[in-house]
Parts: sequence; C-alpha cells; structure tokens
Amino acid sequence: MLSHMEYIYAVYQEKSFSKAARRLYVSQPWLSSVVKKAEQELNVPIFDRSTNPISLTAEGEYYIRQIERILAIQREIKEHFTALSAASHANLRIGSSMFFCTYVLPAVVEEFRQMYPNITLTFTEGSAAALFEQLKNGDLDFVLEVEQADPALFDSSEWGAEEVILAVPADRPVNGTLEAYGYSFEEFLNRNRAGEERPCVPLSAFAQENFIMLNRGNDIYERSREICRNADFSPKITLYVSQMMTAYHLTCEGSGVTFLRSTIPEYVFPTDRVRFYRLDDPLAVRSIYLTQRKKNPTQIQQMFAEFMEERRVVPEREE
Repeated sequence: MLSHMEYIYAVYQEKSFSKAARRLYVSQPWLSSVVKKAEQELNVPIFDRSTNPISLTAEGEYYIRQIERILAIQREIKEHFTALSAASHANLRIGSSMFFCTYVLPAVVEEFRQMYPNITLTFTEGSAAALFEQLKNGDLDFVLEVEQADPALFDSSEWGAEEVILAVPADRPVNGTLEAYGYSFEEFLNRNRAGEERPCVPLSAFAQENFIMLNRGNDIYERSREICRNADFSPKITLYVSQMMTAYHLTCEGSGVTFLRSTIPEYVFPTDRVRFYRLDDPLAVRSIYLTQRKKNPTQIQQMFAEFMEERRVVPEREE
C-alpha cells in the first residue's frame, strides 16, 4: 500500500493530478484530497496550482527533497534485507591449513553459524599456493593463512598473529641446562600470567640436536631455517613431515626437536613428555591474513569479513 508521500511524489513527477491518478490507478478527486490533507497537516501549500503545469512552492521543494531521502532509505532497507535473505541460503568456502581447519576455525565461526544457520560453511585444507590458486579461480571465498597473497590479485587484512616456539622432548639432556627458560605443558599454557613468564631461550643451545622440519616451501620451514641462521648454526634435519601436528607428536615420542605454532598446546592433551621454549627473534612472530579476491564482495562475503574483523586475534607480544 502506498503512503501519502508516494502519492504526492507521483504528482510531483507527473506535474499533473490527472496523469498521476491514471498512473496510480486512483481517481483524481481522491488523489487531490490526499494532497490537500497533507497540506492542511503541514499548514503550507506543497503545489502551486496556478501554474501550468503545476509546480512546487518553496515549501513543496523542501518537502519533495525530504521525500526523496526517505524513499532512498526505504529502498536501501529493502535491498539490504532482500540480499540478506538470499545470503542466508548461501555457501561460504574457506581455505586454510589443516591445523586451522581442524582446531581453530570451527570454534571461531561457531557464533557465525548460530547467527546465520542456513549458511553452509565449507573448510578446505591445503598448501598456501594451492589455496590461493583456488581463491583466484573462484573456488574459495576466503583464505586464512600466514602467507601474504599477491596484492595485485587479492585483498588481505591482518587477522591476527601467532608465536613460533620450540618444542623439545622432555628427556633431552639439554633441558637440564636450560631450566630457567623451559616451560612444562601446564606452565606454557599459563605463561602470560603475572610471574609465570620466562626469558626467551638462546637457540644456539640446540645446535647439536636433531630437528624435525615441515616440508620445504612451507612458511615455517623457511622461517625456522632463518631463525637458526640468526643463531649462527644450521639445523641438523633428520626428518621432514607435511603437517605440524605430526611434528609435534613425533617430538613427544622423542624423535627430535621442532618449531611449532604457539597455539598447538591449547588443542592437544597435556603431556609431561615435552618442554616448550620461546624464541628471541623477530621471525618468531608471524601474522595471519584473511584474504579474498579483488572484486565487489557478495552480501555474505561482506558479512563474514566484518564478522572476522570484529574477532581479530590480538597477539600477546613482549614489550
């Protein structure tokens, strides 16, 4: 049902009561009465009926400008909820590492699922290179990764950051000389409490240890090698693995030391078979980026980007 403002606006557009009445499928006398009632309520004339065609009075010009603002807001509201309704049955595809897909993303987006229960979320695991290729081809909507994408093709924003730490089998003799630096499992989880923080370890103390590394081409492989070079040694790599969780469990079994993301202990069972050490190197903190294609986002993509922005992970870095 049209409001009186829309009837008045039609008269303004047509510059004629009769033409507006035909367009609106109402009688001219009824339309005239609607306009007259509005003028009586405002106590000012909207139209100058002495001109041919009819024209606006000064007060009418102001009134029409306000109608146009109101109609624009009404259109925006309608378009928003129309898009929201369409988005509520959409699919959202997110690519990330196995660790994030398995442990981090499900908890992060649970609130989003509750807000929009009809949206289907799909997680895809893979290497950064493979995920960015899928994003470029339109097979993914977002990638959450530590590696930055080509800024010519993608828009990336820093979503958070994480530490890179060293995990060492608890039975290694080297731990005995580094008690002031090492954390047990429970101590590491509480490391940011007052009085619980310990200094970063001198990494050179592990120069003779056997290292488990992620495969070449992985960000943490390159980063770990550089951290070791900064400590003036080249790591003795005895085993390469494709997943960080595999490296962690092998370290717990005593197979060697490894570099880990600091969030892993939050998602695994406590154990007394590993010691953790923080590292004093700028490369031991790495950013996590939320990346999407350079294009006008859909309503659902915009909603998810805003949702993730509100839940950015703020790293706890040393002053």
